[in-house]
Parts: sequence; C-alpha cells; structure tokens
Amino acid sequence: MLAHLVPPDVGRPIHWIDRIEPAPPEVLASFHHPEYLRSVEVASGQDDPILLDRGDTPSFPGCYEAAARIAAGADRAYSLVSERGRPAFHPAGGLHHAHPDRASGFCIFNDLAIVIARAIREHRRVAYIDIDAHHGDGVMYGFYRSGQVLDIDFHQDGRTLFPGTGFPHESGRGDGGGLKVNVPLPPGAGDEALRPLFRRIVPPLVRAYRPDLIILQHGVDGHANDALAQLQYTPSAYSEIDRTVLALAQEVAHGRLLVTGGGGYRAASVSRVLARAGAIFAGIGPPDDASPTPTDWRHEFEETFGEPAPRIWAEPVPADPSPWGAEDESRLVKELETRLGQRFPGPS
Repeated sequence: MLAHLVPPDVGRPIHWIDRIEPAPPEVLASFHHPEYLRSVEVASGQDDPILLDRGDTPSFPGCYEAAARIAAGADRAYSLVSERGRPAFHPAGGLHHAHPDRASGFCIFNDLAIVIARAIREHRRVAYIDIDAHHGDGVMYGFYRSGQVLDIDFHQDGRTLFPGTGFPHESGRGDGGGLKVNVPLPPGAGDEALRPLFRRIVPPLVRAYRPDLIILQHGVDGHANDALAQLQYTPSAYSEIDRTVLALAQEVAHGRLLVTGGGGYRAASVSRVLARAGAIFAGIGPPDDASPTPTDWRHEFEETFGEPAPRIWAEPVPADPSPWGAEDESRLVKELETRLGQRFPGPS
C-alpha cells in the first residue's frame, strides 16, 4: 500500500493507492543487472523454491511480480513527492539489502536504490536515512562513489548481525568520500544511544548537504523484543525521529520526503510504530501511548497472528541494562569526525 500524505488543514483526504502494477523491466534495470532480472523471472515461474542469494532469500511462485510491485510503489511515491512536495509513505518498501546482481536478506529488488538511481538521473541530491537494525548494504555499496547521495545509517553492529557491514571506516570513495555515515550500535543499546546520536549527527549533516529529496527507511526491527535483532528502541524514539526528519524535509528539501517500511519481525511492534509514523507524516496527531487500539484492528490482528492483540498504542517496554554510555557516544562521534572530516555538536 502507498499513501500520499496530505496534511488535513488543506481540506483534502489522504490519497491511498491500494494496488500498483509491477514495475517494467526498464525501471528495475536502472539498478539491477538484466541477467539477474531474468534469473528471478525464471525462478518466479517455478513451484519449488530456488535460492536467489547465498541462503536467505528463496524464490516463490510469483516472486518477480510481487517484488516488482514494491519497486513500482516506490517509483510512484517518488513521482508524487516530486510533483507535489508532500510526504509519501510506502510501508511495503524498504528492501535495502538487494544488490545489482543478487538478492540478499529477504530482499529481491531494491526499491530504494531504484528510486535513488532515478533521482540521480534527474540531477537531484538525496539524503538517505536508514534506521533499520540491519545495515542497508545494498544502498550504501550501490552508491558508494556517488556525491549525489548522503547515506546515514543507524544499525546494530555488523560484528553481531547480518549483513556484517556498516562500519565507521566505510565512509565512501571518490565523489562519495565522506558522505557514507555508519553508526553501529552494540546489542542491547536502545533510546539512550539512538536519540542523542540522531540529534547530533543527522540535522547538521542534512543541513550542510542541502538535499533535494530525503528518503527514510523506517525499519522497526530495532524495537525492543524484535525476533531477529537485539536493540531496544521504543515507540517514543521512533516518533522523535519521524518528527525530526519531517521538519528537515520541510526546511531543506521543499517538503520532499519519501518514507518506506523495512525490517521488523514482531507484528505488535511493526503495526503500531508504522501506523503512528503515518499519522505524523500526514500531519495528524498520533494517538497517545495509553490510547486504546481500534477494536476492529484487534480482531483482525488476533485472527491473523493467533495471539492477543495489543490493547493500547505503546505499552511500556521492559529494557535490559544497556551496554551504552556517554563514553561510548564520545568514542563513536570522535571516530566519525575523523573519518568524515566533520565536527558534530556536543551532546544534547
């Protein structure tokens, strides 16, 4: 599903797009190799799964069309953002691991990279911000030498989580030197690490870069109790980031903001965090943490997942003791300053 988000004070409803036709081959080939596209198309027609990467991403019947629809959604979202200067939210997207020649990490086609490639062709500068627990390797390496892409990626340390990349020394090459910003966090880190680092790093870099478009990959697998990652973010941290990115888009990018979904392996977290994000980007006040979730949604959730649905929008998240402290923030910021040639403000 794709939503073109129109603030309520303009007197028009949110523009929902429920179904989109698959992206044509020429759109997919703007980032992916033709040989890879053909191999996915062949695998898509088989009943038995075929591995599209080194082991994480098997094919399924119709996988080509399904992945191509996600890419088409991102492409349509980009068009809407470009034409109207308002946010677009593509929660089905955010498949940031796919590479030009292979799938990776459950991602077949990289919708984000396809949109970034289009923006570059149209001579636009892109600030790409990724808060998924897993490093967005397909995007970073895909534009590692590009001076038209500022890539800021917060993720769990690659020494402890797939795909094993995203270290501060990976700061770009050529025209892209100093524009790839990796912020790895240790397992167990949560809001006490994410929020101060985001405040220190993101606004000054985005303001200095002056992008024409901001893209936010809004993975929710950094949420506490996710099934695959070991970070401890809370809904409050996600909402702060959403408001910050929205304000930056309005300040420096003429309101051009494209938001996708991403990883997330606990339905109770993903559903509520992304719903609240959509409300923020639409200019609608999100529900309070203690507000009851909709009754119809609870029934659908329980029928789908066979478990009790959350009764309120954001119950307190029990957190284990964090390994992150002020000295860790200072050390990481100092390393980033050395790698990027950029001074960051003091802790907020």
